[in-house]
Amino acid sequence: MSTEPTSDPQKRLAEFHGKTCVVETRDHKTFVGRCSRFENEQLIMVDLDQLEGSFAQADVTNYLDNALQTGHWPRIKKVFIPKADITRMDLLVKTPWKNPPQPQT
Repeated sequence: MSTEPTSDPQKRLAEFHGKTCVVETRDHKTFVGRCSRFENEQLIMVDLDQLEGSFAQADVTNYLDNALQTGHWPRIKKVFIPKADITRMDLLVKTPWKNPPQPQT
């Protein structure tokens, strides 16, 4: 049995629930907001902001650095993100945009 942490965000829901998370998707969108739950293979996030671009882009990185210091500006009440579209997800405080992506398990 593997002792490595899973990269499946649904299996890590207890860690994410109710906390500010950063989610990067296949279609190069980055979401910053509170993780609510998974339902029908979709992540439900609330009180969030959406950025065009991935963690590798300077404007997204700058926004995330600022959000870490002062909080994010929620412009969207709720969004449903298909689990299959999530490429990376972690807590804002763990600065996932500064770490290379980990292989999917």
